[in-house]
Amino acid sequence: MGDRAKMPHAGRERQPAPSHELTPRQREVLGLVLLGRENKEIAAQFGLAEQSVKTIVSTLLQKFGVPNRAALADAAVRLEVMGGLALDRSWTSQLLAGPRLQIAVMRGPELRYVAVNDAFAQAVGQRELIGRTVREAFPEFEGTGHFEIAERVYQTGEPYVAHEAASEWDRDGGRERTYTDAILQPLRGDDGQVNGLAFFALDVTDHVRTNRQRIA
Repeated sequence: MGDRAKMPHAGRERQPAPSHELTPRQREVLGLVLLGRENKEIAAQFGLAEQSVKTIVSTLLQKFGVPNRAALADAAVRLEVMGGLALDRSWTSQLLAGPRLQIAVMRGPELRYVAVNDAFAQAVGQRELIGRTVREAFPEFEGTGHFEIAERVYQTGEPYVAHEAASEWDRDGGRERTYTDAILQPLRGDDGQVNGLAFFALDVTDHVRTNRQRIA
């Protein structure tokens, strides 16, 4: 066991895993990056020089191993969700599914959007989301039961899973029906109380339509 010559990987240094441990200031800046704020706005809010904010953002890009702010926001959402809850094991692998996976994070009992990834933004027609509640963002869902499901997950702390769930969206070309496999997962604070929801969805519209055509 002590003979290094007999060990195939002896002498090969293992690269340390990237650390996502952030300083309080880095967390503050990251929070505003998630809200889409530019460096100048962040600098003004915290009374910092714009170059200082640029340096912090560059450090965050290195910590998360991503090339730009859009990828940083996506990675931060994933880290927040993975680090803040015990996600259903069947969905853990989907977090790495790339641009197909839609992610959104809502906070507070009013379920106000604080972060979404590009896939989610594109899926809902690039409408204004950050800072708005789910009811404000999607008035067309009034009376469909969607809001009540989300509110129940927040109140009970029990996740909700949907398979091939149908939704009608108001988009530029009119109303469009899509199908998704989705999960609403409660987020909890340090005190164990639910303080938000994480939404994950995969668009399975093409799959559903293909299967129905085969049956027909």
